[in-house]
Amino acid sequence: MPNRTHLQTSLAGTFSAALFAFASMNSYADEVIAKIAVAGPTTGQLASLGKDVQNSGELAIDELNAKNIVVNGKRVRFELVAADDGADPRVGTIVAQRLVDDHVVAVVGHINSGVAIPASRIYSQAGIPFISSGASNPTLTAQNLKNTFRVVADDNAQARGMVQFLSGQLKAKRIGLVDDRTAYGQGLGDQVAKDAGESGIAVTREFTNDKAVDFRAILTSLKSTQPDAIVLASTDAIASPFVKQMKTLGMTRVRFVGGDGICTENWVRVAASAAEGEYCTQTGAPLDQLPGSKEFVQKYEARFNQPPQYFGPYTYDSVMVVGEAIRKAGSLDPLKLIDALHSVDYSGVTGRIEFDNKGDQKYAAVSVYQVKSQKITSLGVVGKM
Repeated sequence: MPNRTHLQTSLAGTFSAALFAFASMNSYADEVIAKIAVAGPTTGQLASLGKDVQNSGELAIDELNAKNIVVNGKRVRFELVAADDGADPRVGTIVAQRLVDDHVVAVVGHINSGVAIPASRIYSQAGIPFISSGASNPTLTAQNLKNTFRVVADDNAQARGMVQFLSGQLKAKRIGLVDDRTAYGQGLGDQVAKDAGESGIAVTREFTNDKAVDFRAILTSLKSTQPDAIVLASTDAIASPFVKQMKTLGMTRVRFVGGDGICTENWVRVAASAAEGEYCTQTGAPLDQLPGSKEFVQKYEARFNQPPQYFGPYTYDSVMVVGEAIRKAGSLDPLKLIDALHSVDYSGVTGRIEFDNKGDQKYAAVSVYQVKSQKITSLGVVGKM
């Protein structure tokens, strides 16, 4: 539940939110326009992930328009507003304010926790619903902002799954743990360290940053502790040189495990043979095990001539959930949409979606993967929230 201060802020902003709602609907004779924003890093190191988010948003907007949703006797025409947050918290807050000023009815995306967390506060102040399709730091929903939701498991769940895999399948007794000090990396790293310690795994911890390219000093230090595995809490751009340097330093028998920020085809492509046999986790079930994956993949590939990546299905479902909230509320008023999202029960590509009182997805899963023949191959679900 939101705290008293936030409720007071929301009530005080009701009048401005009402004006906002009217401004967000450009009315024509028999239709109203609803702008839904999809935000992600379409430039920079994570551009491929951001483009996947944008593509999936486009597919969802087309699907919503085909549904002919009616509000107050008028057909709703959905429009996508694509925003590049550059995976940068500073840029992300600028983008968030611009989307508020553009009178969007909801925002989907901001897959990086470091961007999503500060952006969520801006959307909260404006009374706009926000659904993250990738940010996994628990802080996002722990803020008790009534407008903020998440469709993937948080890092507490992901860390539990990683540690379960490390202690179970890999039989690890000692691990090296490296995070990049971003909100995502540090959050996941902290939880892995906690859960590993409670499971009896000895942890040696090191730190880097999200712009680093040389990890030889860190790896040499970790090598001296004779770890069974090294866990990296960062992104695919960092993981590629990291795992290459592991192999260069002769750490061929030390297993590598990365989180969902690493578990991409881009990591495998850039790391090449160095990634072979290594592991990563994702907050969600494998794509081929998602209920609506076959149809989604077919539509995506037909439209964009490439397969979807991890965040695509979750972004698609998030946009569709906004559409369901509009249908359920019978309104484009963002405050009414927020209320509708708290009671929505939607079955999508990724499965059943309901949100708990914090805004977290009730049915999120965690899966583990291994690189085999230069393909990220599912080893199955290792845990659910």
